[in-house]
Amino acid sequence: MASVKITELNPSGPLTGSEVLPIVQGNETVKTTVQEIGSFTRPYKVYTALLTQSGGSNPITKTSGNLTIGVTYFIVNDGGDSWDFTNVGAPNNDIETSFVATGTTPNSWGNDGALEYNEGAPVVTVLENTIGNVWFSYGGVGYYQVNSNELFTADKTTAILSPNLYIETDTDVYTNYVSWTSLESSLSIITAYNNAYQDSTLNSNGNVMLEIKVYN
Repeated sequence: MASVKITELNPSGPLTGSEVLPIVQGNETVKTTVQEIGSFTRPYKVYTALLTQSGGSNPITKTSGNLTIGVTYFIVNDGGDSWDFTNVGAPNNDIETSFVATGTTPNSWGNDGALEYNEGAPVVTVLENTIGNVWFSYGGVGYYQVNSNELFTADKTTAILSPNLYIETDTDVYTNYVSWTSLESSLSIITAYNNAYQDSTLNSNGNVMLEIKVYN
């Protein structure tokens, strides 16, 4: 194959972060990705997503069919085998693993595979995630949890919910804010209307942004 100069190559399309690049490490040529290089050069890891939330707690069990992108699912069945949800966002196929769906069609529902989700939990559009497996749950009226497997390092993590306060009229005040639940594992999103906890106050058009940064 004839050699081609870099300047003669076709331009790339939009980067996804999964593109493979060669680097030299310990006198050996190895591969890495655009995302890994980006997370190393930054002083922090980041999770950025747009949130929506509507309705109250409504747990549902699903045993077949398509998933909904942005919804948090929980692997609940322990009597079957051979399911595979790793192509739709699950970091593994272990019982009690939670994940936000990134695709609709699992590799396999296997034998008696089952997922549980709560229609009242926030639904997310993930814009960027270099932190790892982050998922959402319904904790009560106007109270939702953002969870991880101890990925939110104590004293090195910040979280912003925007807009965190907005007023529709002179008398109607909606308040959204984020607070710590358990350092390293989870944080809470609180939504209220006129100082009373209330569901369905996050913008239905997805304009409420959550950004979490974990510094090195």
